[in-house]
Amino acid sequence: MFHSPRRVCDGYVDGAAVGSPEDRARWEARGEAAAETRKLVREDLGVGPLTERHSPLLDESAS
Repeated sequence: MFHSPRRVCDGYVDGAAVGSPEDRARWEARGEAAAETRKLVREDLGVGPLTERHSPLLDESAS
């Protein structure tokens, strides 16, 4: 999870345009890694999963 923002930044340094398919894929991977981290931390703490999504999926924000 902690490497994902670096991959996004490195993509920009390498010339990826904001909103390009490559950029969107990196952001989606970051979101998936964050979700997995949240799940594991909540399991570690002995609390249940979140019942609602607090941020839109990339495809939801575009519409």
